[in-house]
Amino acid sequence: MKIALITIHNANNYGAVLQAYATKKILSQYGETSTIDYENRFLNHHLDILRFDMSVHGIKKLVHDILRFPYRLKAIGRFKNFIKSNMNLTQKLSADGLMQGKAGKFDIYICGSDQIWNPEIVSEDKFIDPIFFLSFANKGAKKLSYASSTGHHNYTDKEKKELAKLLEDFNLITTRESDGVKKLQEILPNRDIHHVLDPTLLLSKEEWLEALDIKLEEPKEKYILVYSVPRTELIRKAIDYYAYKLNMKVVAIDQMLFPLSKKIDTHIKDAGPKEFIELYANASFVITDSFHGTCFAVNFGKPFVSISAGKRANRIISLLSILNINERLVNSEEEFAIIKTDTFNMNILKKLVSIRQESLILLDEFI
Repeated sequence: MKIALITIHNANNYGAVLQAYATKKILSQYGETSTIDYENRFLNHHLDILRFDMSVHGIKKLVHDILRFPYRLKAIGRFKNFIKSNMNLTQKLSADGLMQGKAGKFDIYICGSDQIWNPEIVSEDKFIDPIFFLSFANKGAKKLSYASSTGHHNYTDKEKKELAKLLEDFNLITTRESDGVKKLQEILPNRDIHHVLDPTLLLSKEEWLEALDIKLEEPKEKYILVYSVPRTELIRKAIDYYAYKLNMKVVAIDQMLFPLSKKIDTHIKDAGPKEFIELYANASFVITDSFHGTCFAVNFGKPFVSISAGKRANRIISLLSILNINERLVNSEEEFAIIKTDTFNMNILKKLVSIRQESLILLDEFI
């Protein structure tokens, strides 16, 4: 069986690349899985060593990239090597090339996961991209979505009509957020829309470590791991609070020029996807405002706190809700003290295993 996967894989983003890897690994159990190397410059330019466009923001990005050039060069190299080694890429293909059938023929076409159905993420003009709805698939071929995300985007009436048309011949439609189910159910009231786990959660901690050949080692000293994407003021305050409370070394992983807080002892700016997993595996406590940062904290059984980033927190809320651990998401400083920092309820992992099995059974049924 030949399977085509299209997702956000060509990105300088830990969550995007690791969800793509997990999806491809799961699908490879069913047959030869190829990742469509879609040339979407809006997404792919983040893997350019130096990014630039004719705008104030573009100039700021260029200056930022130059100032952190040695770290960025190493990080981008690690990302590109990981993608090339693990994703079984097709030739690089434009939208026109895909529509002309240059990807070849496959038995099954699968899109997902990540925010491929959020036009604000995939298009500079904030347009829906039909490629991420498998518009290029052979006529009559089986079409599935797995954990495709709408993010925090709310569709216009025009977009709803477009989505209804794009999804009408899908054999299976699944999304990774509960509010995504509601949005899609409104557009397709006569279809079943399934809520499934993000692909990063389909692999257990042990499977992640084995797949990436990572050996658990007791760190020389315990550390708090900080992984932030929005870099809000609230997460800065959380770092200060938990660094003082736990009296541990603080390690931050991101590719920004300066660390989030003066409390950060080690700022890792050149990590690739494998190094990201290693840091999570050995952490004693996690502070994050990222959806995938939360996924890995839960999956690896780490005591953690998720810091709300406002409307972008919908993905975290959805995950924590199905695991009944909403208290791990904090919206204000006053809530910091509620978080248990020394233990992780292993019943959460048991529940995760059960939900994982449901998602895998659904996928198995339609493939």
